[in-house]
Amino acid sequence: MIAERFPELAKLPIEEKRLLLNELCEDLSSPDAPDPDIVKILEERWKAFKDDPSGAVTLEEFRKRIGVS
Repeated sequence: MIAERFPELAKLPIEEKRLLLNELCEDLSSPDAPDPDIVKILEERWKAFKDDPSGAVTLEEFRKRIGVS
């Protein structure tokens, strides 16, 4: 476990642990740190589109399909 490599974390008061957790979550949600799984999916879909763009729809068509004007 990663926390085991940082034994000083166990000594932090609960409130400081919460602050640290919030900072880590903010860091992970920054645009500089995209989710690798999402990046992989987007890259696969982009490649599929480039290989065969005939399956793509316009934004207007997409909105019609999902019932949004």
